[in-house]
Amino acid sequence: MAGPRQSLLPTCALVATVAGALASSADASAGGAQVPPTHGGSGGAEYGQVVLSARDPRPVAQSLRVRPGSVTEGTTPPRITFRIEQQGVLTVRARLVLWPARGTGQVLRVGLGRVRTGRTITVRWPRGTRLVAGRYTVRLHATGPGGGTLLRRARASGRASLVVRAAPRPAAIPTPAASPTPTPSAPLVRAGGVFPVQGPWSFGGDGARFGAARDGHVHQGQDIVAARGVPVVAPTAGTVRAVDYQRDGAGWYAVIDAVDGRSFFFAHCRAQTVVVRAGQPVTPGQRVCDVGNTGASSGPHLHFEIWTGGWRVDARSTPVDPLPQLRAWAGR
Repeated sequence: MAGPRQSLLPTCALVATVAGALASSADASAGGAQVPPTHGGSGGAEYGQVVLSARDPRPVAQSLRVRPGSVTEGTTPPRITFRIEQQGVLTVRARLVLWPARGTGQVLRVGLGRVRTGRTITVRWPRGTRLVAGRYTVRLHATGPGGGTLLRRARASGRASLVVRAAPRPAAIPTPAASPTPTPSAPLVRAGGVFPVQGPWSFGGDGARFGAARDGHVHQGQDIVAARGVPVVAPTAGTVRAVDYQRDGAGWYAVIDAVDGRSFFFAHCRAQTVVVRAGQPVTPGQRVCDVGNTGASSGPHLHFEIWTGGWRVDARSTPVDPLPQLRAWAGR
């Protein structure tokens, strides 16, 4: 019986020795400390294989699209979409840079703020964005929470191309040949003078004549009916005697002493159109005022008088019928 028990001892010892040796070897490879298996730790090992961290330290460009790839300056900028991934991270800070290629165009940077990862984002252009003509490389940039910058891969580099065409120049509008400035025709001089109304006119009816009955007096001139604003001119050369306003009678009026000794009276001038002043010399056809309806007047017209011996100077001053003279100046 003793023999068999003795033969078992070496076998057990051998098993124990082998087990101890294996344990010593494992302790030595771990620096003398027990290291549990690593699952997912950076640089760890499981079954002899390196396992990457579940958190990628850098954001990754998944897509960047520019549609259309060619636009005209001054029009709506293109639609740009992009997608960024970063495991375990909800948002990253992003921006776009339009970089001129071939030395044309102008650098444009568009801050996008924080954007969600794992989603397709459409760029919102700042109000008033204007793209300058040229060829551009559109670059997507991003920074993760840990400071890692955008990782660009061959299949999704975060870069795209954009062409901005110059806006067509408007067709030149031919400049019409400048027509000469019309020169006002010289007033027609007849019978030594110019008709005082320079526009369509008429002598009116019997009530417009010299000597027609008025309330308490007789008409001392000839009415020349014309539209308001028609120019009134001096018939002959002379000197302005007076410019004044009579509310219940002549309205705005002017008196000119002609060089031949007669005096001409112009009444009912349009307000603020009398352009001569007392003491001013005038020439034939020079504007005095415009036809109006001021004072005691029932409609636009020029009340015109001719006086001999001066205008209301003394008893020798006398109004005469102006119609014959007016007809002579008018050629009628």
